Amino acid sequence: MTIPDYDLIVIGAGPAGLSAAAEAARAGLRTLCLDKLAPGGQLINLGELQEVEDTCEGPDMAARLTDEATVAGVEIGFGEVTALAGPDPWTVETAEGERRTARAVVIATGLDKGKLGVANEADYEGRGLSHCAHCDGPLYAGLPVVVAGAEGWARYEAEELAALAGKLTIVDASAVAGAPGIPRINGRIVALDGKGDGLQSVTVESDKGREVLPASAVFVYVGQSPAAEFVPDSLARDAAGHIVADADGRTSAATVFAVGDVRAGTRRLLADAIADGQSAGRAVVAILRKS
Repeated sequence: MTIPDYDLIVIGAGPAGLSAAAEAARAGLRTLCLDKLAPGGQLINLGELQEVEDTCEGPDMAARLTDEATVAGVEIGFGEVTALAGPDPWTVETAEGERRTARAVVIATGLDKGKLGVANEADYEGRGLSHCAHCDGPLYAGLPVVVAGAEGWARYEAEELAALAGKLTIVDASAVAGAPGIPRINGRIVALDGKGDGLQSVTVESDKGREVLPASAVFVYVGQSPAAEFVPDSLARDAAGHIVADADGRTSAATVFAVGDVRAGTRRLLADAIADGQSAGRAVVAILRKS
């Protein structure tokens, strides 16, 4: 029988993935944490984090979690995962043509970029549509901007933009509470309009009808889908494509776990993502020690 390359491969190096990897490595498991970009996930794009005990910037928290993982013995690797097959062992394939095997897998790939679903959306990418307040917010200092969405990371983004924008409005049709003190319209953006260099206004549809809001930029956090195209069909999903898992991240496959935003039923908050990863890491240790 071929010995797998690792005991555990974690796919995705955001806060949930890094936390799961660190927990497993501390227990002595040979652990690889793979990401297609830099470790840190969404944290790389966030400014000041208010909910952590010692207030810090998103990239600082990303560095802290990465350091904790590497000190614990986690190997950090880079590659975009395109296929997952198994079990006994699980084989992870990347777009770069590499194949790695493991006894267990944690999927922590989060969500793909959001989409408004309007006809001319692609025309405004990079010309008024953004997905990163920390990156692009300063470009719109003193100007009217809109945050589309109120769930999960959108709250962090709205709070950061509130300190920069001339006027900020949240537009969201869900029942989720938005960032405190920021005006909100319970509706959705149905049209974008602009001339020359970029966006000038958005049309919002709500139960009060349609209204046009001046907007030099829209930061989009709605229409996000789970980044799990590589996941085999045998793994249970919900109607939106999130991976179904219990509180410890156990999926319908005995040695595959799902944590963070890719998992069904998460609140998409930093503290929850870290706790999610830690629980799954401990569960992986427990199940592999029995096998």
